[in-house]
Amino acid sequence: MATSLQPVADGVHLASLAPLSMFNSVVLDGPDGDIVIDSGPAWSGKRLARLLRGRDVGRHVVTHAHGDHVGSSAWLCSHTGAPLAMSQIEADDFERGSIAYHAGLSGRLIVPRMTRQRRHVDQRLTEGDQVGSFTVLPQPGHSPGLLAFWRESDRVLIVGDGPTNISNDPTSPRWMKLPASWHHDPAGAVESRRHLAELEPELIVSTHGRPVRGVDRWLDGIRNHAH
Repeated sequence: MATSLQPVADGVHLASLAPLSMFNSVVLDGPDGDIVIDSGPAWSGKRLARLLRGRDVGRHVVTHAHGDHVGSSAWLCSHTGAPLAMSQIEADDFERGSIAYHAGLSGRLIVPRMTRQRRHVDQRLTEGDQVGSFTVLPQPGHSPGLLAFWRESDRVLIVGDGPTNISNDPTSPRWMKLPASWHHDPAGAVESRRHLAELEPELIVSTHGRPVRGVDRWLDGIRNHAH
């Protein structure tokens, strides 16, 4: 597991929170402080603090309100003073604590327990909003309000969920198969990924797994290892 932030694109860093980068934060450089995308499960706080030591966090954004993405969000905002932003579709449920967006029982029982604290959502994001140099795009399916972030200038796409590459070589991905029942809408999750692929991203950075370089490689994962 990396012991420091890993640069993956201009002003974009991967913060690995678990072996094989199964849980990540993505850190964006910004003139008014760093933007931290996703916080990992509730037990990720200490590692995230080490990775962010010496950096000024100005904003915390989450892709969606599953526990493995917002588990340390309340802690991060309290620790840094950063405001919290997430999809307007999921913000109210996060504040109330109802984030069991899964088709299958196992997901509904396990993933919400990865979050132990809630807090106020300071900004509700919608399509077209800006997160640093990235534009907010909807990616519904895995969860109702899943968001992706797109930077057209260098064709970098940041996603919250899959498919999940566990290879350190972005040009030779190895895909981890996950249960389709861990999606809110499995078919919708695949369709949203295919729709994002139409942007022809050159680098796909996920908060699950390692980056993938080349839209054709990412499409292979979508087609053959959809979940």
